[in-house]
Amino acid sequence: MNVFDRYEAAIRIAEVDRAPVFPILVTAAARLCGMSQAEAWKDHAKAREAIIKCYHEFGYDFACKPNFYYDQLPGKLTGAPVRNLIPGKQLAENDLVQIDERPLFGREDYDKIAALGWNAFWEEHYEKMGGRPFSHLVETQRYGNQIFNEDLKISEEQGVPMMMGAAVDSVLMAFSLSRTLIEFTKDLRQVPDKVEKAMQKACDDLIDNTVEMLKDRPRKMAFIVLERGSGAIYPLPIFERFEWPFLKRYVEAFVAEGILPWLHLDTDWSKNLPYFKQLPRGKCVADLDSTTNIFRAKEILDGHMCISGDVPASLFSLGKPEEVADYCKKLIKEVGKGGGFMLTSGCECPVDVKRENLVAFVETGKNYRP
Repeated sequence: MNVFDRYEAAIRIAEVDRAPVFPILVTAAARLCGMSQAEAWKDHAKAREAIIKCYHEFGYDFACKPNFYYDQLPGKLTGAPVRNLIPGKQLAENDLVQIDERPLFGREDYDKIAALGWNAFWEEHYEKMGGRPFSHLVETQRYGNQIFNEDLKISEEQGVPMMMGAAVDSVLMAFSLSRTLIEFTKDLRQVPDKVEKAMQKACDDLIDNTVEMLKDRPRKMAFIVLERGSGAIYPLPIFERFEWPFLKRYVEAFVAEGILPWLHLDTDWSKNLPYFKQLPRGKCVADLDSTTNIFRAKEILDGHMCISGDVPASLFSLGKPEEVADYCKKLIKEVGKGGGFMLTSGCECPVDVKRENLVAFVETGKNYRP
């Protein structure tokens, strides 16, 4: 089987010769290639070349994306128009990129979003929020997409397949980032009806924006950023009202368009996993970050949804190669049993990953057969 055969079979929970093996490796690529984070952010060609070089050096199945820039950030309408703090600009040379989380609209704006929708609200509100005209956001989007598409073409011409098509915040995540976690949590308690009406109206715009972004991309995968709706953050009644209905709408819409919903599940989703059995079988990926118990996830989702994960950042950075290999073997043997598994890093591979640990991860994944 080739890498695409394995990838598609794993999603369908069909038989594979081995599980797909790849880390979500972005910021670590610069360090592994001897450059600072600031260098990589300043020159997207250098960042792209680092990602290509790491792919060829370590031999995993897919690269994550072709440069450091998410075409969806900063301020894309597939998510909250957050402000990013960039290494070498607002941050030190080797700091990691950060989100400067601050309220982007007020509680009084929920009614306006409910009336206008996500896109029209930002067209009207963007300049008031940041002092720059909406045309600045449009140009940022255009330039970011141009970089992404050009680098994607160059990468794939050099034999580097990319897993990511586009990223989109869940509706709850987009609103939480726009209001900040603390203020949004207050809103959920104090004005829940206003929040829900605004989210209902915004949902279709976020879906349509993602579908439009993927229209001309070879990898029809929507990387859905899910973090703050989990049971680690909110009790299940909040999830059931403000996350789950909108996530189902995302999945239904994306599947209808032939797009893979990649559920990027940061934080502990153990309490929420049973709900995922209501989603269509063999059409989504549950991508875990080593906080959710992946072995429990296998028990719940076995035969229904592909699971991706889950080598922890701490093991990549602090462990020994034999410890990495042992954990990968356990994942392959237990989570990979019966198919429906991809061996990946738990969220992004840490910037200080040990080279020998990355080798152990890839070699074990490609060669171990229980």
